[in-house]
Amino acid sequence: MPSKFFDILLYSASINGQFSLGQLSGEAAMSYDIPITKQGFDSRFDEKAVCFVKSILGEVMANQIGEPLDPRFLAMFNKVRIKDGTRFDLPQRLKENFPGFGGKITSDAAACVQYEFDLKNRCLLDLDITSAKRTDYQDAKEKVGQIEKGDLVIRDLGYFSLHVLKSIAEKEAFFLSRLKPKMKVFDQYSREVNFARLYANMVRNQMPRVHIQAFIGEKERFPVRMSIELVPEQVYQKRILAEEKENKKKGRTTSEEFRIRARFNILVTNVPEEDLPVENMYKLYKTRWQIELVFKIWKSTIGISKLQPMKYHRLMCLLYAKFILFLVNSQIVGMIARKLYDGKRQLSMDKGMKTLQVYFNLTREMLKIPRLRLTGYVDTMHRLLAKNHWLEKRKNKVGLDEIFNLFC
Repeated sequence: MPSKFFDILLYSASINGQFSLGQLSGEAAMSYDIPITKQGFDSRFDEKAVCFVKSILGEVMANQIGEPLDPRFLAMFNKVRIKDGTRFDLPQRLKENFPGFGGKITSDAAACVQYEFDLKNRCLLDLDITSAKRTDYQDAKEKVGQIEKGDLVIRDLGYFSLHVLKSIAEKEAFFLSRLKPKMKVFDQYSREVNFARLYANMVRNQMPRVHIQAFIGEKERFPVRMSIELVPEQVYQKRILAEEKENKKKGRTTSEEFRIRARFNILVTNVPEEDLPVENMYKLYKTRWQIELVFKIWKSTIGISKLQPMKYHRLMCLLYAKFILFLVNSQIVGMIARKLYDGKRQLSMDKGMKTLQVYFNLTREMLKIPRLRLTGYVDTMHRLLAKNHWLEKRKNKVGLDEIFNLFC
C-alpha cells in the first residue's frame, strides 16, 4: 500500500495546478482498483505520511549521481556550494504552520524553501522547507556545520555573517561573498577605508575596479581579499530608489554611507589569487543566477506556488513529492547532459524539465520497475532532449560556457 500511495501522490505532484481529493481517490480506483472516498484519502495524510515521503526525498538525495561535465572544472575545490531561498504565499488556513509577514501586500501564511546546489558536481546539497519568517541569516548560522574542507561557498548578502565566514575559513574551506553595506573595512595598515574618497579617486583616474588586501569587522578584524568595482549609474539609481522606498515604510532616512557604498560592487574572498584571479571573481559570483532558474522551474513547471487550500500534512506530502519529482527529472537531464556535452553546447535544464513534465507517464512507468525499463527510458529521453533542447545565451547573465572556459 505505501508504494501505491506514493505513486498516486507523485502523479498528483506532476500536475502543475490544483488537484483535488476527489481526483486522488479517482486515480486510486483507475490505477489500482482501490475504492476509497476523498475523505478516506484525506485521512491518509498524517505525520507518518509526511515522514514517509520526506524519507524518500532523503533517499533520492543520498543516491544522486553527481559529477562535473568536465573533470577539470573548478578542480581546486571539493564542492562549489551555491545557496539561495525562495518564498511563496500559502492558503490562509496554514498561517499557524507557516507564519508569513502579513499586511496588505504579503500573506499571513508563507513558506520559504532553502536550496543549495553544488555547481561543480551538479547535485543537490540541501533542501529545507520552513516558514517565510526564518531568515537567510539564520539558515547560514544553523547550517555552517555542513560545509567541509575544500568547499567553496557562494552566497548573497542575506546570508552574510562575519561569524560564518570565520567558521568557513577555520574548516579550511573558502567563501566568495558580497560585503554587507555597513561593514567596516580597514586596509593593511589598519586605516579605515574612506569609500567617498575611494570613489572620487577611481572616477578621477578612470579605474573601474581596485583590488586590495583588507580586514573587515570593527572589533575582531578578519583578513580577506577584496575587489571593489564601480557600478553603472542606472544600477546605482535603482539601488537608491529601492532603499528609499524601504526606508520610507519604516520612517527612516537613507544614510550618506549607504549612498556612497551603493556606488560599488564589493566582493570578499579567502581563495588565493592563483586559484581565483580578481578578474574571474565577479563572473564566478554571477553563476548564482543558476538558482534563479531552479526557482523558476519550481514555480512555473512544477507549480509549488499554485496550491489550493488543504491541511498541513497533505501540503507537506505534496511539496516533498514535487521536490522528489524535480530531483528525479533533474538527475535524468543531468545524466543526458553529460552524455551530450561536447565542450561547447550544453543542454538547457529548463527545456529538459518541461519536456520530462510532459512525458511524466513514461517516468511513472519506469519508476515502477526501474531495473527492467531504465535503459529504454533513457534512450527515449536521450532522443527527445537531443533535439532543440540546447542552452541559449541569456542577456546580462554569465553563461556556464564562459565559466567552463575560465576554470578548465
